Amino acid sequence: MEKGFQTPVKQAEFIIGAAAAKQFPQEPLAEVAFAGRSNVGKSSLMNKLLNRRKLVRVSGTPGCTREVNFFLINRHWWFVDLPGYGYAKVRRDQYELWNRTIGDYLSGRPQLRAVLMLIDIRRSLLDADLEMIALMESLGIGWVPVVTKADKLKSNPRRVALKKITEKIQTIERHAICKPIAVSAHSGEGMKVLWNQLLCILDPEHV
Repeated sequence: MEKGFQTPVKQAEFIIGAAAAKQFPQEPLAEVAFAGRSNVGKSSLMNKLLNRRKLVRVSGTPGCTREVNFFLINRHWWFVDLPGYGYAKVRRDQYELWNRTIGDYLSGRPQLRAVLMLIDIRRSLLDADLEMIALMESLGIGWVPVVTKADKLKSNPRRVALKKITEKIQTIERHAICKPIAVSAHSGEGMKVLWNQLLCILDPEHV
């Protein structure tokens, strides 16, 4: 974490990995979801935000997460880890099942406050990302562009990559809640900024 910043997380626990909408928790707590391509760093980012090492399982195998995973935070919010998308070696039937599960989740959660849309700084926005953004836009869901693995590029390439991502988002940002936030689960960069944004979304009365 960045110096001087303390995470607001007191309790964090995994509740359920839901393979179908009927298994989604029904408690009407405010929630945010984490979405992104396979291997974009969702699990690592969530662990860093929650100040936990292994609460969210990190896999080196792309396409490993197959369920919608719900984590109860401070007994007051949900963090929701959506299956990664865009991995070419996933079977077509599995791909269609994951897409249906994600679609059921996004269209059927009135307590969903926003989706954190994770983008690998080295890959920029690919077609699968644009499809995900288009789905959120069509449903009127607010989303936060989060640029992961910021530590993987040196200063000049990083600046160029962020500029490219920002310019692309500006053409489709009708429901983007803020400008892209660059983060690193390795160094902790951006965690304070991202948590401040999350608190504004999840608990605006107490920010």
